[in-house]
Amino acid sequence: MNQFLTLEQAKLHLKIDHDDEDSDIQALIDASFIAFEESTNRQLFPELMEIPADVKHGIHINMAIIQGAKLLIGHWYQNRETTGNSQNLPFATEWLWRRHRFINVG
Repeated sequence: MNQFLTLEQAKLHLKIDHDDEDSDIQALIDASFIAFEESTNRQLFPELMEIPADVKHGIHINMAIIQGAKLLIGHWYQNRETTGNSQNLPFATEWLWRRHRFINVG
């Protein structure tokens, strides 16, 4: 689904060298970019891809977005046993993504 962060890059960030949790980690990767799009009201596109004219709030991927995703993946991975339904993003992820948020006024 995601083309912005590979499984290998995420595992390197998480300091994981086994394959036992690959499908779970891939799900976290995919969910992190969905979280970006939903929390910012933006649609992500690769750097070199032209954003289609019919997409009103498209944005090209950048390193701040990817780093925010890595931090969110790490947070979810470390806290995967936690119960509760906190919907807050970790502070560092929120800080990195905040400036990309599109707010529709009117």
